Amino acid sequence: MQSSLSWIEWLDRLDRVLKGAREDVRALAGDASPEAQAAMERCKRQLSALTNDLHLLDRSVISSRSGNADRASNLQRALDTTVLHLSTAAAAPAAAPHATRERLLTAIDCALRDSYYEAAMLLGPRRASAERRAV
Repeated sequence: MQSSLSWIEWLDRLDRVLKGAREDVRALAGDASPEAQAAMERCKRQLSALTNDLHLLDRSVISSRSGNADRASNLQRALDTTVLHLSTAAAAPAAAPHATRERLLTAIDCALRDSYYEAAMLLGPRRASAERRAV
């Protein structure tokens, strides 16, 4: 996976997985069933696979603009955090109090939003570059 097309395909997969995970989190907000935990586990596996693939992508493809390599690292950290929260939720006992499950789901949703944000920042123009062009 070393071309720009690989990045495009990877980001498309990331978008689909993040959307699916957010939908699952919303749908499972009050559900402590085994299906809910299985959905968390599935989301965790999908994001883990994407995170592993991110290590294989050639970052020089995106780092032609200064700072994009840092953005890829930021995305990596956001995805790692999301996977950690999903792991915690998947391992939580079904009998966990509702408030505990709510906190876990809120943390997952925040981590998913952070991952979306970092992916958008990776694709977006650098603010400093845009400001220099505006002058």
